[in-house]
Amino acid sequence: MEIRIPKNFFGEDIPLTVFISQEQLEDGTCGDLFGKYFEDTGIFNVYPPALSQRGDFLGRVLPAGSEPDGDGFCGVVTEKGKTFYFKGNEIRTESYGLYQSIFSRNKGILETDVMNRKCAVILGCGSVGSLVAMELARAGVGHFVLTDADTLEYHNLCRHQCGIEDVGDLKVNALRRKLLNINPNAEIRVFGGIVQNIPKETLDEMCRPGETIFVGCADNRTADVYANRIAIYYDAAFLSIGFWERAYAGEIFYHIPGKGMPCYECAIGDGGGMSGRVEANHHVYSTQENLEGIRFEPGISVDISFITSIGIKLILDILNADNDTYIPRLLNNLKQYTLVCNTSNPEIGGEMVEIFSYPLQVTTSLVVGFGKKCQGRCRYEMEEK
Repeated sequence: MEIRIPKNFFGEDIPLTVFISQEQLEDGTCGDLFGKYFEDTGIFNVYPPALSQRGDFLGRVLPAGSEPDGDGFCGVVTEKGKTFYFKGNEIRTESYGLYQSIFSRNKGILETDVMNRKCAVILGCGSVGSLVAMELARAGVGHFVLTDADTLEYHNLCRHQCGIEDVGDLKVNALRRKLLNINPNAEIRVFGGIVQNIPKETLDEMCRPGETIFVGCADNRTADVYANRIAIYYDAAFLSIGFWERAYAGEIFYHIPGKGMPCYECAIGDGGGMSGRVEANHHVYSTQENLEGIRFEPGISVDISFITSIGIKLILDILNADNDTYIPRLLNNLKQYTLVCNTSNPEIGGEMVEIFSYPLQVTTSLVVGFGKKCQGRCRYEMEEK
Protein backbone atom coordinates (compact mmCIF):
# COMPACT_ATOMS: atom_id res chain seq x y z
CA MET A 1 0.00 0.00 0.00
CA GLU A 2 1.14 3.56 -0.70
CA ILE A 3 1.86 5.52 2.46
CA ARG A 4 1.78 9.29 2.31
CA ILE A 5 3.20 11.29 5.20
CA PRO A 6 0.84 14.06 6.39
CA LYS A 7 2.10 17.62 6.65
CA ASN A 8 1.23 20.41 9.06
CA PHE A 9 0.29 24.02 8.27
CA PHE A 10 3.91 24.96 7.54
CA GLY A 11 4.45 22.04 5.18
CA GLU A 12 6.50 20.04 7.69
CA ASP A 13 6.13 16.26 7.98
CA ILE A 14 3.92 15.16 10.89
CA PRO A 15 5.76 12.48 12.94
CA LEU A 16 4.49 8.97 12.25
CA THR A 17 3.14 6.89 15.16
CA VAL A 18 2.30 3.23 15.70
CA PHE A 19 -0.62 2.20 17.91
CA ILE A 20 -0.16 -1.40 19.07
CA SER A 21 -1.30 -3.41 22.08
CA GLN A 22 1.20 -4.06 24.86
CA GLU A 23 0.68 -7.77 24.38
CA GLN A 24 1.69 -7.63 20.70
CA LEU A 25 4.56 -5.27 21.38
CA GLU A 26 6.15 -7.63 23.91
CA ASP A 27 5.39 -11.07 22.44
CA GLY A 28 8.61 -11.21 20.40
CA THR A 29 7.00 -12.84 17.37
CA CYS A 30 7.69 -12.10 13.71
CA GLY A 31 5.14 -12.01 10.93
CA ASP A 32 2.76 -9.82 8.96
CA LEU A 33 1.13 -6.72 10.40
CA PHE A 34 -2.47 -5.81 9.53
CA GLY A 35 -4.51 -2.75 10.37
CA LYS A 36 -5.13 0.75 9.01
CA TYR A 37 -2.91 3.69 8.15
CA PHE A 38 -4.55 7.11 8.44
CA GLU A 39 -3.03 9.78 6.21
CA ASP A 40 -4.61 12.68 8.10
CA THR A 41 -2.90 11.75 11.36
CA GLY A 42 0.11 9.67 10.33
CA ILE A 43 -0.98 6.81 12.59
CA PHE A 44 -0.49 3.10 11.91
CA ASN A 45 -3.20 1.32 13.90
CA VAL A 46 -2.02 -2.29 14.17
CA TYR A 47 -5.02 -4.55 14.74
CA PRO A 48 -4.96 -7.31 17.39
CA PRO A 49 -4.79 -10.86 15.96
CA ALA A 50 -8.53 -11.45 16.29
CA LEU A 51 -9.18 -8.61 13.81
CA SER A 52 -6.17 -9.01 11.53
CA GLN A 53 -8.21 -10.42 8.64
CA ARG A 54 -10.22 -7.19 8.53
CA GLY A 55 -7.23 -4.89 8.15
CA ASP A 56 -4.90 -3.85 5.32
CA PHE A 57 -1.44 -5.34 5.06
CA LEU A 58 0.90 -2.74 6.60
CA GLY A 59 4.28 -4.47 6.69
CA ARG A 60 6.23 -7.18 8.50
CA VAL A 61 7.95 -7.74 11.83
CA LEU A 62 11.51 -8.92 11.13
CA PRO A 63 13.73 -11.11 13.36
CA ALA A 64 16.16 -9.55 15.84
CA GLY A 65 19.27 -8.17 14.19
CA SER A 66 17.57 -7.53 10.83
CA GLU A 67 18.07 -4.32 8.91
CA PRO A 68 14.81 -2.35 8.68
CA ASP A 69 13.09 -2.13 5.32
CA GLY A 70 14.26 1.02 3.58
CA ASP A 71 11.19 1.28 1.35
CA GLY A 72 8.23 1.01 3.70
CA PHE A 73 6.83 0.26 7.15
CA CYS A 74 8.20 -2.58 9.28
CA GLY A 75 9.05 -3.70 12.79
CA VAL A 76 12.15 -5.37 14.18
CA VAL A 77 12.21 -7.63 17.25
CA THR A 78 14.43 -6.31 20.06
CA GLU A 79 15.22 -7.35 23.62
CA LYS A 80 12.52 -4.99 24.88
CA GLY A 81 9.90 -5.96 22.35
CA LYS A 82 9.62 -4.38 18.91
CA THR A 83 10.88 -1.20 17.29
CA PHE A 84 9.09 0.22 14.24
CA TYR A 85 10.50 1.97 11.20
CA PHE A 86 9.35 3.78 8.10
CA LYS A 87 11.80 3.89 5.20
CA GLY A 88 14.59 2.94 7.56
CA ASN A 89 13.87 5.65 10.15
CA GLU A 90 12.60 4.78 13.61
CA ILE A 91 9.12 6.09 14.38
CA ARG A 92 7.21 6.61 17.60
CA THR A 93 5.33 3.71 19.24
CA GLU A 94 2.37 4.04 21.61
CA SER A 95 1.31 0.81 23.29
CA TYR A 96 -1.80 0.16 25.31
CA GLY A 97 -3.27 -2.57 27.47
CA LEU A 98 -6.02 -3.79 25.15
CA TYR A 99 -8.75 -4.51 27.69
CA GLN A 100 -7.74 -1.85 30.23
CA SER A 101 -7.56 0.94 27.64
CA ILE A 102 -10.83 0.10 25.92
CA PHE A 103 -12.81 0.18 29.17
CA SER A 104 -10.80 2.82 31.06
CA ARG A 105 -13.66 5.34 30.88
CA ASN A 106 -15.90 2.91 32.79
CA LYS A 107 -13.58 2.88 35.79
CA GLY A 108 -15.32 3.82 39.02
CA ILE A 109 -18.73 3.17 37.46
CA LEU A 110 -18.43 -0.40 36.22
CA GLU A 111 -15.68 -2.69 37.44
CA THR A 112 -14.06 -4.15 34.34
CA ASP A 113 -12.93 -7.37 36.03
CA VAL A 114 -16.49 -8.00 37.22
CA MET A 115 -18.08 -7.23 33.86
CA ASN A 116 -15.58 -9.33 31.93
CA ARG A 117 -16.89 -12.46 33.71
CA LYS A 118 -20.50 -11.78 32.75
CA CYS A 119 -22.35 -13.55 29.95
CA ALA A 120 -25.31 -12.20 27.99
CA VAL A 121 -27.46 -14.59 25.97
CA ILE A 122 -29.10 -12.35 23.35
CA LEU A 123 -32.22 -14.01 21.93
CA GLY A 124 -33.02 -12.06 18.79
CA CYS A 125 -30.35 -9.88 17.13
CA GLY A 126 -32.46 -7.33 15.29
CA SER A 127 -32.84 -3.65 16.12
CA VAL A 128 -33.32 -4.35 19.83
CA GLY A 129 -30.86 -7.20 20.31
CA SER A 130 -28.08 -5.53 18.34
CA LEU A 131 -28.31 -2.39 20.49
CA VAL A 132 -28.40 -4.44 23.71
CA ALA A 133 -25.34 -6.44 22.66
CA MET A 134 -23.34 -3.39 21.56
CA GLU A 135 -24.00 -1.48 24.79
CA LEU A 136 -23.20 -4.50 26.96
CA ALA A 137 -19.94 -4.96 25.04
CA ARG A 138 -19.10 -1.30 25.68
CA ALA A 139 -19.90 -1.87 29.35
CA GLY A 140 -17.29 -4.65 29.44
CA VAL A 141 -19.38 -7.83 29.27
CA GLY A 142 -16.90 -10.45 28.07
CA HIS A 143 -19.07 -13.40 26.96
CA PHE A 144 -21.99 -13.53 24.54
CA VAL A 145 -24.33 -16.07 22.98
CA LEU A 146 -26.13 -14.60 19.95
CA THR A 147 -29.24 -16.29 18.58
CA ASP A 148 -31.25 -15.27 15.51
CA ALA A 149 -32.40 -17.09 12.38
CA ASP A 150 -32.68 -14.02 10.13
CA THR A 151 -30.45 -12.54 7.46
CA LEU A 152 -29.59 -8.83 7.57
CA GLU A 153 -31.35 -7.06 4.71
CA TYR A 154 -31.41 -3.48 3.44
CA HIS A 155 -34.73 -2.66 5.07
CA ASN A 156 -33.15 -3.49 8.47
CA LEU A 157 -30.45 -0.82 8.24
CA CYS A 158 -32.52 2.16 9.43
CA ARG A 159 -32.81 0.51 12.85
CA HIS A 160 -29.99 -2.03 13.12
CA GLN A 161 -26.49 -1.46 14.55
CA CYS A 162 -24.88 -3.12 11.52
CA GLY A 163 -24.46 -1.55 8.10
CA ILE A 164 -24.36 -2.04 4.34
CA GLU A 165 -21.14 -4.07 4.48
CA ASP A 166 -23.03 -6.68 6.54
CA VAL A 167 -26.12 -7.06 4.34
CA GLY A 168 -26.61 -10.64 3.18
CA ASP A 169 -25.02 -12.27 6.20
CA LEU A 170 -26.80 -13.76 9.19
CA LYS A 171 -27.54 -11.12 11.80
CA VAL A 172 -25.63 -13.11 14.41
CA ASN A 173 -22.47 -13.13 12.25
CA ALA A 174 -22.72 -9.43 11.46
CA LEU A 175 -23.27 -8.54 15.10
CA ARG A 176 -20.37 -10.75 16.20
CA ARG A 177 -18.02 -8.72 14.00
CA LYS A 178 -19.29 -5.48 15.55
CA LEU A 179 -18.77 -6.79 19.09
CA LEU A 180 -15.23 -7.96 18.33
CA ASN A 181 -14.52 -4.51 16.94
CA ILE A 182 -15.25 -3.18 20.45
CA ASN A 183 -13.59 -5.98 22.42
CA PRO A 184 -11.43 -8.37 20.36
CA ASN A 185 -10.99 -10.59 23.42
CA ALA A 186 -14.70 -11.24 23.88
CA GLU A 187 -15.88 -14.86 23.76
CA ILE A 188 -18.83 -15.01 21.36
CA ARG A 189 -20.89 -18.01 20.28
CA VAL A 190 -23.45 -17.64 17.49
CA PHE A 191 -26.45 -19.74 16.53
CA GLY A 192 -28.36 -19.04 13.32
CA GLY A 193 -31.69 -20.42 14.44
CA ILE A 194 -34.69 -19.78 16.66
CA VAL A 195 -34.54 -19.67 20.44
CA GLN A 196 -36.24 -23.02 20.85
CA ASN A 197 -33.47 -24.80 18.89
CA ILE A 198 -30.40 -23.31 20.54
CA PRO A 199 -27.94 -26.16 21.32
CA LYS A 200 -27.91 -27.13 24.97
CA GLU A 201 -24.16 -27.84 24.90
CA THR A 202 -23.51 -24.22 23.93
CA LEU A 203 -25.42 -22.92 26.95
CA ASP A 204 -23.85 -25.54 29.22
CA GLU A 205 -20.42 -24.16 28.32
CA MET A 206 -21.29 -20.46 28.50
CA CYS A 207 -23.82 -20.06 31.32
CA ARG A 208 -22.45 -19.66 34.84
CA PRO A 209 -24.82 -19.19 37.84
CA GLY A 210 -24.90 -15.61 39.03
CA GLU A 211 -22.91 -14.39 36.00
CA THR A 212 -25.44 -14.82 33.18
CA ILE A 213 -28.51 -13.01 31.91
CA PHE A 214 -30.86 -14.07 29.11
CA VAL A 215 -32.26 -11.13 27.15
CA GLY A 216 -35.44 -11.67 25.14
CA CYS A 217 -35.27 -9.39 22.11
CA ALA A 218 -37.38 -11.42 19.68
CA ASP A 219 -40.70 -10.13 18.42
CA ASN A 220 -43.00 -12.69 20.03
CA ARG A 221 -44.08 -13.76 23.50
CA THR A 222 -43.61 -17.47 22.82
CA ALA A 223 -39.86 -16.95 22.53
CA ASP A 224 -39.80 -14.94 25.77
CA VAL A 225 -41.71 -17.63 27.65
CA TYR A 226 -39.31 -20.28 26.43
CA ALA A 227 -36.24 -18.12 27.09
CA ASN A 228 -37.29 -17.44 30.68
CA ARG A 229 -37.73 -21.17 31.25
CA ILE A 230 -34.19 -21.82 29.98
CA ALA A 231 -32.84 -19.00 32.15
CA ILE A 232 -34.42 -20.56 35.24
CA TYR A 233 -32.83 -23.91 34.33
CA TYR A 234 -29.40 -22.23 34.43
CA ASP A 235 -30.22 -20.21 37.55
CA ALA A 236 -29.80 -17.08 35.43
CA ALA A 237 -31.65 -13.79 35.27
CA PHE A 238 -33.99 -12.93 32.41
CA LEU A 239 -35.14 -9.65 30.88
CA SER A 240 -37.52 -9.08 28.00
CA ILE A 241 -37.99 -5.96 25.87
CA GLY A 242 -41.13 -5.77 23.71
CA PHE A 243 -42.80 -3.04 21.65
CA TRP A 244 -46.24 -1.78 20.88
CA GLU A 245 -47.50 -0.53 17.53
CA ARG A 246 -45.03 1.89 15.89
CA ALA A 247 -42.99 1.69 19.11
CA TYR A 248 -45.10 4.46 20.63
CA ALA A 249 -44.68 2.45 23.82
CA GLY A 250 -42.96 -0.67 25.02
CA GLU A 251 -42.75 -3.05 27.92
CA ILE A 252 -39.85 -4.40 29.96
CA PHE A 253 -40.09 -7.48 32.17
CA TYR A 254 -37.38 -9.04 34.30
CA HIS A 255 -37.06 -12.17 36.41
CA ILE A 256 -34.29 -12.82 38.94
CA PRO A 257 -34.03 -16.40 40.26
CA GLY A 258 -34.27 -17.00 43.97
CA LYS A 259 -36.16 -13.74 44.62
CA GLY A 260 -39.67 -15.21 44.74
CA MET A 261 -40.69 -13.54 41.48
CA PRO A 262 -43.24 -14.87 39.00
CA CYS A 263 -41.74 -15.90 35.67
CA TYR A 264 -42.76 -14.37 32.35
CA GLU A 265 -45.38 -17.00 31.53
CA CYS A 266 -47.18 -17.00 34.85
CA ALA A 267 -47.02 -13.21 35.21
CA ILE A 268 -47.90 -12.15 31.66
CA GLY A 269 -48.33 -15.15 29.39
CA ASP A 270 -49.87 -13.95 26.15
CA GLY A 271 -50.51 -10.55 27.70
CA GLY A 272 -54.26 -10.94 27.83
CA GLY A 273 -55.97 -7.56 27.70
CA MET A 274 -53.32 -5.71 29.69
CA SER A 275 -50.84 -5.09 26.89
CA GLY A 276 -50.74 -3.55 23.44
CA ARG A 277 -47.60 -5.42 22.46
CA VAL A 278 -47.60 -6.48 18.84
CA GLU A 279 -45.90 -9.53 17.41
CA ALA A 280 -44.39 -10.20 14.03
CA ASN A 281 -43.65 -13.37 12.18
CA HIS A 282 -40.32 -13.56 10.39
CA HIS A 283 -40.25 -11.25 7.34
CA VAL A 284 -43.49 -9.49 8.30
CA TYR A 285 -42.96 -5.75 8.07
CA SER A 286 -44.98 -2.55 8.02
CA THR A 287 -46.29 -3.07 4.46
CA GLN A 288 -47.52 -6.59 5.13
CA GLU A 289 -50.03 -8.20 7.43
CA ASN A 290 -49.52 -11.28 9.53
CA LEU A 291 -51.82 -14.27 9.47
CA GLU A 292 -54.25 -12.66 11.90
CA GLY A 293 -54.53 -9.52 9.81
CA ILE A 294 -52.63 -7.41 12.33
CA ARG A 295 -50.18 -4.99 10.78
CA PHE A 296 -46.82 -4.84 12.54
CA GLU A 297 -45.04 -1.49 12.39
CA PRO A 298 -41.86 -1.67 14.48
CA GLY A 299 -41.25 2.06 14.74
CA ILE A 300 -38.26 4.29 14.12
CA SER A 301 -34.81 3.78 15.59
CA VAL A 302 -34.89 6.62 18.11
CA ASP A 303 -38.12 5.32 19.71
CA ILE A 304 -36.81 1.76 19.82
CA SER A 305 -33.51 2.97 21.29
CA PHE A 306 -35.13 4.97 24.09
CA ILE A 307 -37.09 2.02 25.44
CA THR A 308 -34.24 -0.42 24.85
CA SER A 309 -31.80 1.82 26.74
CA ILE A 310 -33.95 1.59 29.85
CA GLY A 311 -33.85 -2.18 29.54
CA ILE A 312 -30.05 -2.07 29.19
CA LYS A 313 -29.74 -0.01 32.37
CA LEU A 314 -31.75 -2.66 34.19
CA ILE A 315 -29.54 -5.40 32.74
CA LEU A 316 -26.43 -3.68 34.10
CA ASP A 317 -28.10 -3.31 37.50
CA ILE A 318 -29.04 -7.01 37.54
CA LEU A 319 -25.56 -8.14 36.48
CA ASN A 320 -24.05 -6.07 39.28
CA ALA A 321 -26.62 -6.93 41.96
CA ASP A 322 -23.98 -8.73 44.07
CA ASN A 323 -21.34 -6.02 43.63
CA ASP A 324 -21.20 -3.92 46.81
CA THR A 325 -19.37 -1.07 45.07
CA TYR A 326 -21.95 -0.69 42.32
CA ILE A 327 -24.75 1.90 42.59
CA PRO A 328 -27.97 0.71 40.87
CA ARG A 329 -29.53 3.08 38.35
CA LEU A 330 -33.07 1.75 38.06
CA LEU A 331 -33.50 -1.65 39.71
CA ASN A 332 -34.53 -0.21 43.08
CA ASN A 333 -37.14 2.03 41.50
CA LEU A 334 -38.75 0.09 38.65
CA LYS A 335 -41.08 -2.83 39.22
CA GLN A 336 -40.73 -6.23 37.61
CA TYR A 337 -43.04 -5.10 34.79
CA THR A 338 -42.49 -1.62 33.38
CA LEU A 339 -44.23 0.28 30.61
CA VAL A 340 -42.35 3.01 28.77
CA CYS A 341 -44.07 5.63 26.62
CA ASN A 342 -42.49 7.44 23.66
CA THR A 343 -45.53 9.57 22.89
CA SER A 344 -49.06 10.07 24.21
CA ASN A 345 -50.35 11.31 20.85
CA PRO A 346 -53.41 9.21 19.83
CA GLU A 347 -52.65 9.85 16.16
CA ILE A 348 -49.66 7.54 16.61
CA GLY A 349 -50.76 5.12 19.30
CA GLY A 350 -54.54 5.16 19.07
CA GLU A 351 -56.86 4.94 22.07
CA MET A 352 -54.42 3.00 24.24
CA VAL A 353 -52.20 6.07 24.67
CA GLU A 354 -54.77 7.27 27.20
CA ILE A 355 -53.13 5.05 29.84
CA PHE A 356 -50.09 7.37 29.75
CA SER A 357 -50.31 10.78 31.40
CA TYR A 358 -47.49 12.38 29.45
CA PRO A 359 -44.86 11.59 26.80
CA LEU A 360 -41.74 9.71 27.94
CA GLN A 361 -43.59 8.33 30.94
CA VAL A 362 -42.02 5.34 32.69
CA THR A 363 -44.33 3.43 35.02
CA THR A 364 -43.14 2.64 38.52
CA SER A 365 -46.20 1.06 40.13
CA LEU A 366 -47.39 -1.86 37.96
CA VAL A 367 -47.30 -5.13 39.89
CA VAL A 368 -47.59 -8.60 38.35
CA GLY A 369 -48.60 -11.70 40.28
CA PHE A 370 -48.28 -15.44 40.05
CA GLY A 371 -50.53 -17.55 37.86
CA LYS A 372 -53.05 -19.92 39.40
CA LYS A 373 -50.72 -22.93 39.08
CA CYS A 374 -47.78 -21.29 40.82
CA GLN A 375 -48.98 -21.41 44.42
CA GLY A 376 -46.59 -18.71 45.56
CA ARG A 377 -43.60 -19.72 43.46
CA CYS A 378 -42.98 -20.08 39.76
CA ARG A 379 -43.58 -23.73 38.98
CA TYR A 380 -40.48 -23.95 36.79
CA GLU A 381 -38.33 -23.09 39.79
CA MET A 382 -39.92 -26.02 41.65
CA GLU A 383 -39.11 -28.59 38.99
CA GLU A 384 -35.97 -30.63 39.29
CA LYS A 385 -33.36 -29.65 36.73
